[in-house]
Amino acid sequence: MTEVNFYRWSAILPIVLPLFAHVLAWHTSPPRGMLDSVTTLVVLAGVAGGPAYVPFISVLLCFLRKKPVTAYRVASFVAPLLFVPVFVLYLFLFGYVVQTSEPFWPTALFYMPYLLAVGFAYVGLIHVLRLALSRFGWVSGGERGVV
Repeated sequence: MTEVNFYRWSAILPIVLPLFAHVLAWHTSPPRGMLDSVTTLVVLAGVAGGPAYVPFISVLLCFLRKKPVTAYRVASFVAPLLFVPVFVLYLFLFGYVVQTSEPFWPTALFYMPYLLAVGFAYVGLIHVLRLALSRFGWVSGGERGVV
């Protein structure tokens, strides 16, 4: 697999991992503890950020078409920061549609540390996975995206 294809496929991880965690957390009987806490966090992150993430990553991947692999690497590291305004807009629209009585800015500021922590955790996971797969020869780099 090329490195560009790896980055494009890894973009679905923030959608697939919460679905897997949902199955693990609520449809099996795992022991309560650290695993349960992590799976709950992953599921809640997917529920909160997933609806805003799908259009965000779709636009980002369209923008990266035919760009070199270095553009994908840079985009992966800055994606959590680029996602913040998209998520804030999503929160605003969600609050408007649902007619919530919660104040907007305190709610948005409350989510920012979690949003960035989860986003950079996904970035770290993706790059650790890329390094591991590259070590075994399953990911090769240095090409342009053509998809």
